[in-house]
Amino acid sequence: MPLTPKMQEIVDHQNAEFRRHFEREPDKGAPLFLIKYLYSEQDLEREGVAAMIAAGVDEAVIYAYKKTGFIQSENLLHHYTGSAIAEWDDAIAEFEANGGEPDEGPEARLFDETLKSLTGEFESLIYALGLANDNFFNQIEAHASEASTPILSVTQYQALCASKVHRTLRTIRVLEERHLSEDMLKLSRSIYEGYLHMVVVQQAADALETLVDAVVGLRRGTHHYKPRKGGGDDKRVIVEIATAREIPGQISAFKMAESSPIREDLLFFDFFYSTTSQLIHPSVFALDAYISSHGLDPVKPHMHEEAIVFVACVAAMVVDWIPRMNQCPKEVARDCHTVVARTKRKLTILLDLLEVWTRRMGANMNELEAIRARCSRLAEV
Repeated sequence: MPLTPKMQEIVDHQNAEFRRHFEREPDKGAPLFLIKYLYSEQDLEREGVAAMIAAGVDEAVIYAYKKTGFIQSENLLHHYTGSAIAEWDDAIAEFEANGGEPDEGPEARLFDETLKSLTGEFESLIYALGLANDNFFNQIEAHASEASTPILSVTQYQALCASKVHRTLRTIRVLEERHLSEDMLKLSRSIYEGYLHMVVVQQAADALETLVDAVVGLRRGTHHYKPRKGGGDDKRVIVEIATAREIPGQISAFKMAESSPIREDLLFFDFFYSTTSQLIHPSVFALDAYISSHGLDPVKPHMHEEAIVFVACVAAMVVDWIPRMNQCPKEVARDCHTVVARTKRKLTILLDLLEVWTRRMGANMNELEAIRARCSRLAEV
């Protein structure tokens, strides 16, 4: 089929793009659109649908586009085969008969509505962290008498962790809009580790010295790693030079979770840490996330529902810990509780829809119970 002038213009532009990136002419095996390496088919479909909605395109046409992957119009009919035309006509007829996809039932509708509503809580959780920052964390100097270290007090270190979570959650909000779900899950691990640090420094008396004093001391030269008898350093032990006192060189994430007064934190740790590790580090267990019908597929979308639920859960855990912090103002605690309680209600609705979860995401009962058990402890303070 000969190219129209407009089509030739598109091809010329794409060839110029290839030359810009690789400084050579595209060969026979080069893709026409390099954008396929940036966006999945689902990404492009979402953008196409959004553009059509904004332009006021008929809902039946939008539905047919989503079903077939192409748009048909009178002036383009000669470009399509008979089977393609029939596929388009069938999609239009299906929309006119059913008004869209067959209804999955009330549970599925509730699941979708609640999931969408839960993403709105990302913003509320960010605002709660922002209010805590203004009305609590940045006022800590006024009541720093609790400080047990010349570097940071327990509350100051917790405030630092919460501020890092605040920044991470802002990034996740942008990622969710682009459906970059795996990156959301990876960053949910960062939020969770912030939570564990906030817990352990409050629950374990010597944790702050390991996480702050000893680490800074290594850089300042007031501490060093314990020498091994056979040579080298034992990085499990840090020694304060002036006193020869030994300090643990690290605290494992498991030990942090174990220090929590919330019993369900340990069960949640076992599930969540292993799940996110498979995404953060190369793992054969993550293979399915990168395989599609044409082989390895690095832009394949997956785990979007899980990403929303996990982010909401761990972010709520952080905000929920703020009222437990020493000298947290009542107003800050009240606002944190309000946002966490609402987030908890939405998470509970989703977790109760076990059949939908199992069908859509392959979640098993043990995983669901670990999340459900931890969510049940939110908004208690």
